[in-house]
Amino acid sequence: MTEMTHQIIIVGGGPAGLATALFLAQQAPELAGQTLILESKQHPRPKLCGGGVTFHGAAQLRRLGVEIDVPTFRVNNLLFRLGRRSFKIRHSGAMHIYERAVFDAVLAQAVIDRGIAMHTHEQLVDLRMIEGGVELTTAAGQYRARVVVGADGANSTVRRKLRMFNTPGVARLLRTMTPVSPENPTWAEQTAIFDFTCVLHGIQGYMWDFPCLIDGAPHMNRGILDSRLIPHTAAKRAHGMLKQFFTEGLQDRQVDLDAAVLEGHPVRWFNADAEFARPHILLAGDAAGVDPLFAEGISYAMEYGAVVVETIRDAFARDDFTFQGYRARLLDHHLGRLLMRRVMVARHFYRHQFPGFWSLFWQLAAVAPRSVQNKFGAALALLPP
Repeated sequence: MTEMTHQIIIVGGGPAGLATALFLAQQAPELAGQTLILESKQHPRPKLCGGGVTFHGAAQLRRLGVEIDVPTFRVNNLLFRLGRRSFKIRHSGAMHIYERAVFDAVLAQAVIDRGIAMHTHEQLVDLRMIEGGVELTTAAGQYRARVVVGADGANSTVRRKLRMFNTPGVARLLRTMTPVSPENPTWAEQTAIFDFTCVLHGIQGYMWDFPCLIDGAPHMNRGILDSRLIPHTAAKRAHGMLKQFFTEGLQDRQVDLDAAVLEGHPVRWFNADAEFARPHILLAGDAAGVDPLFAEGISYAMEYGAVVVETIRDAFARDDFTFQGYRARLLDHHLGRLLMRRVMVARHFYRHQFPGFWSLFWQLAAVAPRSVQNKFGAALALLPP
C-alpha cells in the first residue's frame, strides 16, 4: 500500500477546517498528531463576511473550548424590515459581530497551540486518487493522505477537481465596511438590521446593516445577499440589479459611494441532494453548503467539523474509508436538520413576491407579543429555543 505522509489533510484554514482540527485534538488526539492543514494565505487574512456569530456559533466555541478574546460588538436587537414596515426582536446578546480576519486568526492560533501542523501560503493545485488515499499537489510539493477534508470554501478546489455533483445555484454577496459615528442610531442602540425590501424587487435575499468594531473604531458592516434559490423569471430579471439595488440602499443610508469599496464573493447554499463525499474525501463548510436564508456561515462551518470528526473516527475504527454513510449522518445530525429547515423557509419566503402578502406578515409580526416574536427568532435559529 502507498505510504502516506499524513493520515488526514484538511484543505482550508477557515472556521470549518480549523474546527475540524480542534475537534480532532479534542476527540481523537492520536489522529490530530498526524493531521496537516493547508491554507492558501497567512492568518490574519481578509475575508468577506457579515461577521455575525449567533448563539449557535457561541455553542460551538464552547464545545471547542475556545474563547475569542478580541473586541466584539454585542447586538441586543434584531430589526426586520420590509419597505416601510418593520418589527424588532429584543434579546440581550442575540449576536456578536466580529472582525472576521481576527476571529479566524484566534481559531488558527488555538489549532497551533494544540500542536496541529498548519502550512500557510500553500494553495492546493491538484489532487488525485491513489491506492489507499489521495495525493495532493501544492505549489510547494506533494502530500499523501488517507483522508482529505475539503474545507476550502464556496469555490472549493477539492470539489471542482473531483467534479463532485454541485449545488445548481450559488448565492451572490456584496459587502462594504463604512465608518460611522458612535451616535449613529443603529450602532448606539446595538441593533442588527435585516432589510428584506429587495425581495419585492426580485432579489432573493436581504440587505444587512451590522454594527461592528474595526481596529477599535465604530463601523457598519453593510451587505446584500441574493440567494438565487428559486429559478423564476423575476429573479432572472433581478440578476443584474444586485449592485444597483445595493448602491441605492447605501445612498439611502447616506453612505459616500465614492469612498465605499464594494467587494463580492459567492456563497454555496446547502442542497441535500448534492455530493458531500467520495472515498477518502469529505466536504465541510462552504464547500459542502451553508444556510441559504441568511447566508450564516461561521456557526454552521464550525459544527460541520464535529460531524466530519465523528465520520473520520468511525472510518479509522472500521478501516473503511468509503464514507458512504456521511450523507445520512449529516442529514440526521442537528446541523443537517437546521440547514434543511433554513432551506425550507428560504424556498417559501423567496418564492413569493407579493407586496400585500409580505406587508401583512410584517404588520402582524410588528404587533405580536414579544414571546411570539422570540419564537419566530428561535424557529429561524437566530435565538435560543
